Amino acid sequence: MATWLAVLTIQCLAIGGAGPATEARQDTLPSLEEVLERYVEAVGGREAIERLTTRVLTGRLVTDLPTREPPVYESDGFTIYAKVPRRYLYIQQSAWGTRREGYDGQNCWSWAGADIALDAHYDRRFAWLVDPQNALRMWDYFPDMRMRGVATLEGRSAYLVDIDDDRSHTLYFDAETGLLVRLGYNRKLRDYREVDGVLVPFRMALSRKGGSSTYIFEKIEHNIPIEDAQLAAPIR
Repeated sequence: MATWLAVLTIQCLAIGGAGPATEARQDTLPSLEEVLERYVEAVGGREAIERLTTRVLTGRLVTDLPTREPPVYESDGFTIYAKVPRRYLYIQQSAWGTRREGYDGQNCWSWAGADIALDAHYDRRFAWLVDPQNALRMWDYFPDMRMRGVATLEGRSAYLVDIDDDRSHTLYFDAETGLLVRLGYNRKLRDYREVDGVLVPFRMALSRKGGSSTYIFEKIEHNIPIEDAQLAAPIR
């Protein structure tokens, strides 16, 4: 369980430092509304996104920490069930057993073995990522968004959008493609592919002190029936 606890997506990941940022004059920047609308179109358009009501993601978690032995560790796999509006369930399989974490619309909870926590930390960036209509629901998850400037990111220009006062949480939108490429300074979204008419990142790489952890989504499906009871917090 140590690897899982160190990585988290659903729990809060301790983040430090700030990403690359070159401030630009405000009159040379597109408006926040323009950046967000372009993102919707880049993903596939409002109509295609609105057709998606559930999302099921299956994959594996690969952790690369050179200071550990073995340096590369791969989990047995995970499955994520997400349903509009703002509900999800994460199931992680590992050598230490099965861990479940989720958000039922009101409570964020975690369950590992006999240990149940009904007040787990709600990671809104992770919740946003798995939401099947996430491109249309930016304001629902990040109501304090504001345009900041432009950054050069891996040789490409990106627009920076702050979601709160912590700049390590900043969103980075590729200025050329319009796609979101970083969800905070250390969560890189990669390998966008089309699924049911929308583009979805099939990798989320989390940089960590001394290494990285990468969520690799091997299969993404939409509009699979998911009952609300499946996403409800367990009863003690």
